[in-house]
Amino acid sequence: MASQLDLFSRLGGVRRFADLIGEAPSTVQSWKSAGRIPAHKQPGVIERVSAAGHVISAEDVVFPFGRPLEVTSDLAENSTGNINNLSGGTHDAIARPN
Repeated sequence: MASQLDLFSRLGGVRRFADLIGEAPSTVQSWKSAGRIPAHKQPGVIERVSAAGHVISAEDVVFPFGRPLEVTSDLAENSTGNINNLSGGTHDAIARPN
């Protein structure tokens, strides 16, 4: 991203962003509150914001607050195809009838 600011701030706030893309400010505020722009709206946002002279990428629209930190955990690092329970044992992923 070109800046440390979130997309909403980079575009001048919710009201200005809404004006740029032709959406109601309440709609854009709901996107900001949710932390995401709906997938079906993303291409139009890119098109309209770009047409207004702003530099914007698909990543800016997919991650309007920046790319989230990668989550690491023991389960992700030790993926074996089995489901690990909290006691350290494993279970088949699919229960089979007797």
